Amino acid sequence: MNLKRRIMLEYRKVHDGNPDVPFMHARDELAGKLGMEWAALGPIVKELENARWLHWKAQDLYKLSPRGLRVTGDAKELDLEFPEA
Repeated sequence: MNLKRRIMLEYRKVHDGNPDVPFMHARDELAGKLGMEWAALGPIVKELENARWLHWKAQDLYKLSPRGLRVTGDAKELDLEFPEA
């Protein structure tokens, strides 16, 4: 699966689980959920933030942006932005 897609879907799970506090610590929680090292994930998370898919709150603490929420909530848009292959 596309790594950016996996990251976006993990953040969607966090949002759906607790919409009032939809933040996830990328360095600890995300890396653990994906089974990857932060060194590999960090640049990709930063790229998603720079492209306005994620919003940054504090050191390595992110949530989906409104744009990210819209795309992860629609399977067709998700496939267009973050294809499986």
